[in-house]
Amino acid sequence: MKLLILRSVINTTSNDPFSTRIDTHYADRVIANLTDKGGFCRACADTCVSCRSFYTTDFSKNIAGIISFPSVLPAIVEEPAQFLPDRVPDHDIMLAIAVNEEILIAFIERFSASKGIIIPIERSNWISPHAIHTITGICRDKDIEVSFPKPFCSFSPKSGILKEFRNYFRIGKPDIRYTIDNGCINDTKVLVSAPCGATYFTAQGLQNRNSNDTLELILDNRLSSYPCTADTSVDREFRDSITHQAVKIQRDLLNNGTKRIVG
Repeated sequence: MKLLILRSVINTTSNDPFSTRIDTHYADRVIANLTDKGGFCRACADTCVSCRSFYTTDFSKNIAGIISFPSVLPAIVEEPAQFLPDRVPDHDIMLAIAVNEEILIAFIERFSASKGIIIPIERSNWISPHAIHTITGICRDKDIEVSFPKPFCSFSPKSGILKEFRNYFRIGKPDIRYTIDNGCINDTKVLVSAPCGATYFTAQGLQNRNSNDTLELILDNRLSSYPCTADTSVDREFRDSITHQAVKIQRDLLNNGTKRIVG
């Protein structure tokens, strides 16, 4: 399966009050997680035990290309087509992380090679309801599966090419398998990680914990230490922060995971 990634990169330090700015940090994390970039996770600092080394997490060969767009742009992009490439590499899934919505719409209208498109929303200002409606209509007409997971760690499609994507790249709504042996959690294994890679750090923190411990607090502390980069401001759809949605997903990790009791 081939993946095309669209992202934004810092292009200027302009202080123009009429420009818009898109955060690029989350895209860095997702790409580093998919390519197993050494040192991108520093949550454990000098106590790192290389928990990711037990997994095959380098999907570099499956990334057909990474196309970058400016992160700082005018509030209204008059000619989004000027930012589009002449061609795109063959791919199955397009993952668009924090790309200006006018450019993104123009891109999807011009290039229809994708079988599925994922547009995660980690910050409320990444895409408007109008753009979601427009892109959904374009994808429907082109028979392209599309998803707007908010946050990306809620991504859990039930069928189609997008479900294949989650299973193949093992990113989306996190899933773990673990054993409880005489009240102790062990043999924790990440089946699907949050796209930022936090689940490997979380699973390692659960290892050898007593199942009677305050596990919710342990899970919260692990996500805070990683840390979660989702928006902390109130989202009008959730009437809550996107970060808090990620926290809820993390807290459900043990409940939704595959548990084996041996003692």
